[in-house]
Amino acid sequence: MTRFIEPISERTRLLADFAQPVIVAMGTAGLTGGAMAAMGMIADGALRMRRMRTH
Repeated sequence: MTRFIEPISERTRLLADFAQPVIVAMGTAGLTGGAMAAMGMIADGALRMRRMRTH
């Protein structure tokens, strides 16, 4: 059984080592994009409130 599992474990570890930077980059991009979208919504709301006050 060990002869069967060890090669699978080694291949899985290699794949995980290869994929980890991609997963981290995608997670960071998602967080950054979400933060930018939130800031855009806040800025849009502030601009609308400002327009309502001036008119």
